[in-house]
Amino acid sequence: MADPGLLALDSLNLVVPAAVYLALVRRVRRAGGEWPAARTAVFVAAFAVAAAATSTAADDAARRSLAWHMTGQMALLLLVAPAIVAGRPLELYRRALGRRASLTPSPAAAWIAFVGIQWLVHLPPVFAFGLRRPAAWGAMHWLLVLAGIAFFAQAGAGRMHPLALALYIAAAMPTTDAIGLWLLLDPHVVYPHYAGAGALADQQAGGAIMFGAGNVLLLAAAWIAGRYLWEGVIPPAAAGRDGTSQRDTEGRRSPAGAGP
Repeated sequence: MADPGLLALDSLNLVVPAAVYLALVRRVRRAGGEWPAARTAVFVAAFAVAAAATSTAADDAARRSLAWHMTGQMALLLLVAPAIVAGRPLELYRRALGRRASLTPSPAAAWIAFVGIQWLVHLPPVFAFGLRRPAAWGAMHWLLVLAGIAFFAQAGAGRMHPLALALYIAAAMPTTDAIGLWLLLDPHVVYPHYAGAGALADQQAGGAIMFGAGNVLLLAAAWIAGRYLWEGVIPPAAAGRDGTSQRDTEGRRSPAGAGP
């Protein structure tokens, strides 16, 4: 049975950020403003997943199995980080307190951090160091989350053309998938901590999880590019004789959005 004290400590990863976020939402609404409930739900769900992925039980499982470690890491990178971005906490902070907080790094810095930190934490000496020191292991988790937030925040920053953004996201896939392929194809156990019966099969499972999850980036890039091409490019067959498309003539609103 899990230690109640440890469970209470693990819950702080959810309770503290969720409580701060909800307090800011309440402040906005008391001032007469609106804040979408969906953003609140996504943000709270992100930290619920983060609390589960970094809990004592998950940590114990990750120390026994590389596949469990990879499952938790992919959850932090590809579920928690984009969900936190979708919750728009910086915009909420600005609206609640009237202060701007622009923390989004440049696309180049965010891309390098997203790729580089994943490679850094999987270097065998660094990985072994984290396993020996719980504080370092926890710091590695949150470094991954921060790198993911910086990476996915570019989608809402409005700095990049949609096709450039799609390329930016897609380019991260092969560099991170290389780690998964390394673990999947290496005939030796990469991390001595996991040596033992079934270690190689567990390592291959971990590599497959990382490689498969990396395809989420390719799907996201394809969706961004496809949406732009669908909405931004007029197919020749849809263009009328006067050069306007069917979309332009059916239901187009004025710039003010008042009437046809």
